Amino acid sequence: MKHVLFTTTALVVLGSTSAFADVTWSGSADLSYNDGNMDSEKGVQPDGINLDVDLDVALSNAGGYTATLSGAMESGGNLKAEDFAVTTPVVTIHVGEVVEAANSAYSDISGMAGLGSDEFTGEDTNDVEGGDGAIRIQASAGGMLVAYSDTKSMSGDETMSSFGISGDLGGVGFGIGSKGDNWGISASGSALGGTISVASEEVNDVAITGVAVTVPLGDNSITVSATDDEDWEIGVSTSLAGASISASINDEEQSEVSLSTAIAGGFTLSVAYESGNSADSETEDLGNGTQVALEYALSDSATLTVSYNEDVDGDDDDDYDAGTSASLGFKF
Repeated sequence: MKHVLFTTTALVVLGSTSAFADVTWSGSADLSYNDGNMDSEKGVQPDGINLDVDLDVALSNAGGYTATLSGAMESGGNLKAEDFAVTTPVVTIHVGEVVEAANSAYSDISGMAGLGSDEFTGEDTNDVEGGDGAIRIQASAGGMLVAYSDTKSMSGDETMSSFGISGDLGGVGFGIGSKGDNWGISASGSALGGTISVASEEVNDVAITGVAVTVPLGDNSITVSATDDEDWEIGVSTSLAGASISASINDEEQSEVSLSTAIAGGFTLSVAYESGNSADSETEDLGNGTQVALEYALSDSATLTVSYNEDVDGDDDDDYDAGTSASLGFKF
C-alpha cells in the first residue's frame, strides 16, 4: 500500500480547506493459467495465461472526506475505471456497481426471495454487458442509515430504484427495504445465548415470514431457519483437529459441505460441495458441485493457488474460478 501527499489539486475533489490530502494506492494482481473457465455460462477467462489487475486510489483528508476510484483489467485487456465513491462525514455517494439500498438494509431468511441485488449495475441501455452503471446515495442521521439506489440517470423507475433504512434500537438491529411494490422488514438481536433473526417480506405479490436462530455449543454452532411457506434449513459448523467444517441441508434436499484445514508444508486445503435440489422442487437449482483448492502463502502479500471448480450451475461466482486454474496472486 503506497501513500502520497497531494496539495491543492486534490483539495478541489475533496472540497476541503486542509493543506494536504493523503493519497493511498492499493490493489491486487493475479497471474493465472486457466482451463475450462469459458465452459461456464458466466466464464470470462479464456484458456491459457491470463492477467487480472484491480487498482484502488483513495484521496482523504483530516476533515473526514474521502474520494475513491477503483479500476480493473481482466484477461490482459485495458485497465478500466469501474467504481467511484465520495465519502463525507454524513453522506456517501457510490457510482458503478453498487449494493442496492433495499438489499443492504433488509436481511431475508433462507428460503425467502429477498430484495434487490448486491451487484447492481443499472440498466443496459447501450449494449453494455452487465448494465451502464448505478448510483447509491446514503446518509447517516440519528444512529440510522438511510440509502437510495437507482440507475445513473436516476429516472426513478420502480424496477430499478430502491430505498432502505437500517439502524439499531436497544440492541436490536433492524432494516426496512422497498423496491417498487416489493418490501421487506427484518430485525435481529441476542437470544438463547446466540442470535435470533426475523424477517417478513412481500415480493411479487408473495408474502412470507421467516425466523432463524443461531446457537453456539462450545466449538460448534447450529443454525436453524424456517418460513411460513414450509421452507427450512439446518446448518452446523465446527472445528475439529484444526479443521473448520460446515454442513447444511434444506427442505428441497439441497446440501452443502465445506472443509478448510492446514496441511503439511504450510499449505491450506479447501474442499466444498453443493448438491442440486430435489427433482420435484418448484424451481431447479443445479448447485455448484465440487470445489477443491490448495493454497500456499509465499509471503504476507503473495499467494500461490491451484484450484478446480466444477461450477455445475454455471454462475462463475464462487470462491474460485470455474474450471481448473493455477494462479499467483499479489496484494499491494
